[in-house]
Amino acid sequence: MASPNLASALRRSLLIKVISKPAPSREDLASVIELTASKVVEALQAQSMTFYLVEGNDIAFKHVYYSPTLWGKDKDKEKQFQETQAKLLTLKLPLGTGNVGKVIQTGEPLFFTKHGADADSLMSMAKSTGFEVHSMLTAPLKTNIVIGAIQVLNKEPSAATGGEFTDKDLTLLQEVAEYSSALIQRMVDPKFQLNADDTARFIAKLTDLPLVTDIEKLELDDKLIEVTGDAIIRREGIFPHKRCSPNSVAVVMTNPLDFAKREAFSQATELHIEEVQVVSASTFETLLKKFFKESKAAAPTSDDVDIGSITEVISSAYDGSATGGTGDIKVEDLESEESAPVIQLANRIIEDAYIAGASDIHIEPQEKDLVVRYRVDGMCAEKLRLPKQVTGALVARLKIMCNLDISERRLPQDGRIVFKKYTKKNMDIDLRVATGPMKDGEKVVMRILDKQKSTLPLPVLGFSDENLAKYRECIRQPYGMILHCGPTGSGKSMTLYAALAEINTPDVNIQTAEDPIEYTLPGLNQMQMSRQIGLTFARALRCYLRMDPDIILVGEIRDEETAQIAVEAALTGHLLVSTLHTNDAPSTVARIGEMGVEAFNISASLVCVCAQRLLRRVCKNCKTKYKPEGREWEIMSKALAITEAPEIFKANPQGCPTCNGTGYKGRVGIHELMVNSEELTEGINKEAEVAELKRIAMKGGMKTLHQDSMLKVKMGLTTIEEALANVPPDLIL
Repeated sequence: MASPNLASALRRSLLIKVISKPAPSREDLASVIELTASKVVEALQAQSMTFYLVEGNDIAFKHVYYSPTLWGKDKDKEKQFQETQAKLLTLKLPLGTGNVGKVIQTGEPLFFTKHGADADSLMSMAKSTGFEVHSMLTAPLKTNIVIGAIQVLNKEPSAATGGEFTDKDLTLLQEVAEYSSALIQRMVDPKFQLNADDTARFIAKLTDLPLVTDIEKLELDDKLIEVTGDAIIRREGIFPHKRCSPNSVAVVMTNPLDFAKREAFSQATELHIEEVQVVSASTFETLLKKFFKESKAAAPTSDDVDIGSITEVISSAYDGSATGGTGDIKVEDLESEESAPVIQLANRIIEDAYIAGASDIHIEPQEKDLVVRYRVDGMCAEKLRLPKQVTGALVARLKIMCNLDISERRLPQDGRIVFKKYTKKNMDIDLRVATGPMKDGEKVVMRILDKQKSTLPLPVLGFSDENLAKYRECIRQPYGMILHCGPTGSGKSMTLYAALAEINTPDVNIQTAEDPIEYTLPGLNQMQMSRQIGLTFARALRCYLRMDPDIILVGEIRDEETAQIAVEAALTGHLLVSTLHTNDAPSTVARIGEMGVEAFNISASLVCVCAQRLLRRVCKNCKTKYKPEGREWEIMSKALAITEAPEIFKANPQGCPTCNGTGYKGRVGIHELMVNSEELTEGINKEAEVAELKRIAMKGGMKTLHQDSMLKVKMGLTTIEEALANVPPDLIL
């Protein structure tokens, strides 16, 4: 029914917006109306198009289009149409007015031609439009109610139908109206939601893909699903159910246009997706639970791992004895993947943390027991509390997995676990491991590095529009130094990778020195540091300067030698990007100076410094709206220089199932982007205090971390409590 133009452009664009945003905002409304209007004009070859929305008891003009063929080379006529367009966009009609009012009232389309029974109506329209009307189509924007209408007048003279629309055009316009109406109503009415089954039917129709409603009719290849693994299926939202060839599969998805997920699935499994069918989210979950309930190779989910089952595993190893945490287990037993229950425990903790979306795992011995905590969305939460007797064996097992000395318990050690060596499940993750002696035993912290996770594009990392434009300009500089600063886990590496992904082209040579390599990007030359053999950042930098680089990424500047070579590289025609551990952007200058770099070299090489943090996003499902008062309003008004209190959100203390009762789900970045300028260069050369550099940068347009955090609060992305917990108010505002 739909034309190729609609399928390739309108469907894809609108559908991605519909299913990628749990709660689209009103800010998206104008762009979606414009997108819909342009595609209607393109698909129908319309000379005129008007988009209407119901607002209370009125019908408002939201978009008006006139084709240049209506005035040709007549400049006066063109000006008249422009004035008419501007006038219409300010008008509102009472409900029930004219043909549009009739369509909105009845919910039925209208189709007039000059050869039809309603030719007189078309002739009267010419008086208000300023041109002769040959045919008219008006379709309602309708979901459970009618929220507006789309009207088109006349086909272009060049169209094969001689300026008149056809029945096929009406069908196409109704289809467009159906696509856009559901999306628009979600924007203007937060209470409007499509249930899982309706969403699936909607997506299947939009994508022209089959809809699966009965999972019993699916052909299931047990071996294929077992090899793929629960973790990949859950993470990518793609369920492979049969092989089409040795290297291709048929799958079911809830979002068939999520091409990033499809690419990630193909990279992880080395299988090409040949056939796709659509299922609802509830059907997908039912299918997943049904299959993996029967599968012996199913990876444990967050719900599968509980304290009772873990305790049972441990008690079988220790037989209830209290041996002070050492356990009578030999090294040979710990190295055997199938024999010791403690090995199963280590694997299950890592698998469960990965599936739960944790970034870090903390194994913490206490006086009477062993606590396992996960860091999810930046917050640590206790997951398990185990018998103290397991401490020695579990720590020893983790040390063996990363080739550390199990007999050394007095000194800190660092290592790395390549987890796919120790599990049958398809989990291609590495863990960066740090151990340290505590009062009650050795603590182990493991950072999860997902090698299958792709980088995110820059626009979704939380940059404000102003900062994004400035940052994109900075990363396209031919030489200089770009630094990112912030604590561990503030998103510095992800931002750098996103920046490199944006400027990574075949004509650019990008070299990276990393410890560890967190993401693998095609087209980058990535080097893993190894201090054991003397491969340090400084040595890698010296090597890179002889390898004709255009852009160099250094994982971290942590000593004087690395800082000196980095500045040298930035001063000799290379763009160098790196990270540093400082609190804010201006203090980065002082930190590099402490490493022995001369002030004039810092000012000459520096392009920009970006300080950043990650704030928890307030849960879209259960957040509550209010207006800030008292101290909250004072802080916001001072930071954003606003005079009227906006409506903002606070987290629900009880939470909901979506956010696991926390009130927060996901994270968003805040940024302090200090771009070098003449005034800043002068201040750096004078070795001005950090506070003075901050004042200079703010005069030049820099928004501080606190100001950006308040902006995110105003946008409804996070809460004041979360913002102030991470960044205190600025003293110099």
